[in-house]
Order: sequence, then structure tokens, then C-alpha cells
Amino acid sequence: MDTSTVQDFFHSYWWLIFPIGGFIFAAWDRWLSYQRSRDALDLIKTYSAQGKDVPPELLRQVQDDVWEDDDDRYGGRRGRRAARRYYRHGPYWQFRSAIYTGAIAAAFWVASQYAFVPGTVGPFRVVAIILTCIAAANLALALLSSAFKGK
Repeated sequence: MDTSTVQDFFHSYWWLIFPIGGFIFAAWDRWLSYQRSRDALDLIKTYSAQGKDVPPELLRQVQDDVWEDDDDRYGGRRGRRAARRYYRHGPYWQFRSAIYTGAIAAAFWVASQYAFVPGTVGPFRVVAIILTCIAAANLALALLSSAFKGK
């Protein structure tokens, strides 16, 4: 391969750096999680070999899916996680997403109408259509989630 072919390849597919980088960082995170769990298990083995009680924090670190019996209204860690997800996907965030994506869609509509760079009318219009659909979907989800809030 000559250098122009390699440069053309990287010029055409530069965006692949981001998903490949994400895969690499996710693999690194999984490796570090494995190392952390292995070290915790080795420490538990050391405690049990010496006949000492294992600290509960160490056991909780090994057992990621422990069901905590907290006396909060959500019923432990999983319940708190569900409450956070509801808050994150509640009507406030849906309305906020609808406003932001609507504003960005409007900017792309204006950019496609007054395109100062030749050849950008079509791509800007496609992005504007997609963002308008996303804004409409976010608005519909916001209206539905506010109508059926407690259900």
C-alpha cells in the first residue's frame, strides 16, 4: 500500500476512532474490574486462612448484586436505581430534550435555508428532518410521561 491510499483510508474513516476507542476503554474498564474483584477475592482468602472475620464492605465489593435491606421507601439499591432512572426519564428531562433538539433542528433548518457553503443544503436538510422527528418524539414522550406520572 502506498501512502496516498493509507491517507485516503484515514481521511475517509476518521470517525472510526471514536467507536474503536470506546471499545478499547470498555475493555480496559472490564480488565480493571476483573483485577479489582480478583484482588478482593485474594484478600478474602487471606482473611479466611488466618481465621479472621471478613469485613462486610469487602464482601459487598465482591457481590455487586447484593440486595440491601435499607429502610428507605425504594427498597434497597435496585429501588433507588429505578427511582433515579424515573427521574432521568421523567417529564422534565423529556421536555428539556424536546426543547434542545427542537432548537438544534431549527438551527439546521435555518442553515439549510441560508447555506453559505455550496453543497450543504441537502445534508443540513436531512439532519434538520431527523432532529425534528427526534424533537417531536421527545415532546410526545414528555406529554405521555406527564399524563401517566404515577402509573
